[in-house]
Amino acid sequence: MPGRPRGLELTLRILGVVDIHWSGKRPPRLPDPSGFDLVLLAGDLTNFLGPDHARRIVEPFQDSGVPVLAVCGNCDQRSVDDYFREIDIDLDRRARVIDGVRFLGLSGGLPFGDLPYERTEEDYERVAAEAFERAAGVEGRPTILVSHQPPHGTACDLARGQHVGSKSLRAAVERHQPDLVFSGHIHEAIGEDTIGSTRLVNPGPWFQGRSVVIEADPDAGTVDFEIRAPD
Repeated sequence: MPGRPRGLELTLRILGVVDIHWSGKRPPRLPDPSGFDLVLLAGDLTNFLGPDHARRIVEPFQDSGVPVLAVCGNCDQRSVDDYFREIDIDLDRRARVIDGVRFLGLSGGLPFGDLPYERTEEDYERVAAEAFERAAGVEGRPTILVSHQPPHGTACDLARGQHVGSKSLRAAVERHQPDLVFSGHIHEAIGEDTIGSTRLVNPGPWFQGRSVVIEADPDAGTVDFEIRAPD
């Protein structure tokens, strides 16, 4: 995937969006990607819908000229990942480098009532190992993990006072220490936290007008972010 032309400003400015949950009944309301170098979609683009509807989320970003990388959420049909692969924006179990910044991703969510795209803890142990192994094979820094499912035991996975994130994913984060984990899924768990040296952010759902602005500096190997609340 081509990046932007390199200029004097080397910081990669990223718009992170998760939990759009578009029903398909009206035209989707999407954030303006102007001024960004990349859009990260962290899953649940739709409510139980497939590629035809996911396309109507992705194409407006692409038409703006801003590159997109994406994973599915537990409410997206698995065939949406196939669509992402067809148009070369997929991150599930992949590692990609954009302008010197390394990205890897994981789709789906833990089992919760027979939703379209679920993975067990055993699945997460396997696919997280696969993603980090592929990340080790490409040069880039900082490293950003885009996972719809958050790791267990932080402010980003609290639902009604209980931690509901993936323990297998947490173990992988503890082992590999990416610089940032961008997740969603738990709509009420808006905030940030750390696991060792890894920072985590759950900006909350876009259907509430929430997003995150991430700034990644490949020269310094640093990443920072700001959660954006509704206007």
